Parts: sequence; C-alpha cells; structure tokens
Amino acid sequence: MDLEDKSLPITWRLQSTSDPTNKWAFPIDSAPFNIGRDQSCELTLESRDVSRYHAQLNVSGDMLWIRDTGSTNGTFINGRQIAESEELTHGDILHIGQVGFCVLRIEKERQPGEGEDENKTAFIDTSGMQLDRIHSFTAIFKKMIRDRAVVPHFQPILALSDQGVRGYEILGRLPRSLKLPRSPVELFNLAVSLGLATELSSLFREEGVHQFRHIPDFTTLFVNTHPAELKRIKNLERSLEKIREMASSTTIVLEINEKAITDLGQMKSLKSALKNLDIGLAYDDFGVGQSRLVELAKFPPDFLKFDISLIRKIHLAPKQLHQMVAAFLHMSQDLGAATIAEGVECQEEAETCRQLGFDYAQGFHYGMPIPISKFSSSPKKKKSSS
Repeated sequence: MDLEDKSLPITWRLQSTSDPTNKWAFPIDSAPFNIGRDQSCELTLESRDVSRYHAQLNVSGDMLWIRDTGSTNGTFINGRQIAESEELTHGDILHIGQVGFCVLRIEKERQPGEGEDENKTAFIDTSGMQLDRIHSFTAIFKKMIRDRAVVPHFQPILALSDQGVRGYEILGRLPRSLKLPRSPVELFNLAVSLGLATELSSLFREEGVHQFRHIPDFTTLFVNTHPAELKRIKNLERSLEKIREMASSTTIVLEINEKAITDLGQMKSLKSALKNLDIGLAYDDFGVGQSRLVELAKFPPDFLKFDISLIRKIHLAPKQLHQMVAAFLHMSQDLGAATIAEGVECQEEAETCRQLGFDYAQGFHYGMPIPISKFSSSPKKKKSSS
C-alpha cells in the first residue's frame, strides 16, 4: 500500500484514555499520520509534554507502525519507551509524552450474501470492548485508592563515610492480589491514562509516611512525586501538609525528577511551600539527558540524586566519566547540596563512589526495598547515629 495515499480505509483509531467516560476516538485515515503540538499535524495535542512534531504513524498492509520523530519526552507503548519504529496492535496503550491513548483496530466483515464490493463491507467497531477494559481498570484503581490498598516499600540510604543508615526512600508497591501492572512505570502510565496519577502518587507517599512513623528513632524519609503533580501544585501542597501532620518531627525530603522541572514559576511556589512545611528538596535522576543547571542554580536542592545509569559499573568506566562526575560533585558542594549515588549494586561501585566524593548511596548492595512488616529487627541493627 502506498504510504502517501490520503484515502486509506479507516481501520485504526486512537481512543483517548484521559476520560474513560468519553467515547471519542480519532480515526487514522491517512498515512503518514503526524502527531504533535503543531497545528499542521493530523492529530494536534495541546500539551507541554508533547513536542511540536512528536511521532508519526504509518500503515503497511494490515499493520500499524509508530515512529518517534525526535520528541523531548518520549513515545511509550505499554509503559516502555520506544527507540525506533515499532508495530502497534489492538489494545496497546500508547503514550505521546504523557497523553494516553488506546489503539483500536476496526475489523472488516462481509455480510452474508454480499460479494466482493468494497463499498458493501461492514465494520465491527471494537471501541466498546476497549472501553469496557478501561472501565474495569478505573473501578479497580478507584477501589484501591479508596481502600488505601497499597504496600509501600522502604529502601535504605547510607552514608558512605561510615556505612550508617541515614534515611529511607518510600517506594510504591501493590499487593499481589490486585490485577494491575506490577512494574511501577507501567502502573503509573496506566494511572496517567485513567487520570489518576496524582491520586496514586499521593497515596503511596501518604501511606508510606503513615506506616513508617511508627518505627521509633527513624531518620530522614525521602518521598516521591509524579510529574503530573507539578501541574497541580495546590494538590501537591495539600498532600505534603498531610504527611507533615502525620510526622511532625520527622525530617522529610521531597524528590522531584529533574526532567519534570519545566516551569520556574511553579518551582518558586513549591520551594516556598516546602520551606513553610520544613520539608527538604531532592532532584532525582540527575545526570541523564539535558541536566537543568539553570534550575539547580536558581532553586538549589538539599540533595542531588545521581541516576543509576551513571553509577552502573562506574568502577569500570573511563577516566573521562569519573572526571565529569567529580565536576558535578564539586558543583553540588558549591550549591550546598548533599549527593546520593543511586543503584549501587556491588562493593566495587560503592568504593568508587566513595573515592569520587559522594556523600550517600542507595541500592541493592545496601538493601532491597522491603515492606514495613519486615522491619522488626533489621533497621535498628543497621542504623548508626548521624
């Protein structure tokens, strides 16, 4: 089939998942089919997460393909970011940045007694079946949030100077009984599709603090955010007020992915709220892609967490990488930010991070994330005074 043909039969649709009650679906009725923020695209998405020319759909026979066209925030299929062109199938969850769609294939079926006349071909619209699936996920999600049916896990953060535990990061997990994605990335991508990402993030954060506050003499708690929360700052501030009330004397640090820092006005408002609540700030996943050095200078964090991709096998990395990391560590020191190496998995990585000058580290080498039920003895034995 000629991909430049502008009169392709409508056999594919993109079903918006931002509102499960909305049955609107956009037909893929031409190829190539461009998706982006620019008004010239076949599908224009007015979202700051979407690039001007974000992705392109093409049809080859009965197959639908998608290609990321150099977007800033990525194109995802079922929670996995694509690097090149990939085939789409019926029921796939597609994210253009953080805008979600379900991929629908409209099957053709010739009615009894009809010939080969293409004009007499009937369509079986499967969007209703897909909507049933979305409604089902929505019901499960809302019940989970209402029942607070999550199992927060806690991973230790240690000082490299003496190997003493200085804090724990709260990580969101679900009970195995829930029929939802196990991967946190896939779970949050589904939550974005259902419009429930901020609620899920708040739940993990609040339930984690609620559970861990019962452990006596614990140290700093690092709590996470989802990028969607930065667009609803007031909701995030209310959630932070809740956890501050739960643990009034606990040192709490809010982690923000550095890629999510796009609005300096929002950051100014958030920094003011954090100061009023006596909550610290950490930039997460630092050093991946385009590091936001301007934001670092204008709104310096209390902690800077270096991404696992920099730490993995750092003991085998070339001297140039070590020099780059050391330069970032010196810059962090000048900003007054403590540094944390994420994803340390072996003694060699740990020792290299210590030699380079990291203040803290976390990773499987020091401890797996565990639920509160397994904290009967291990935390107190590992912990040292700060």
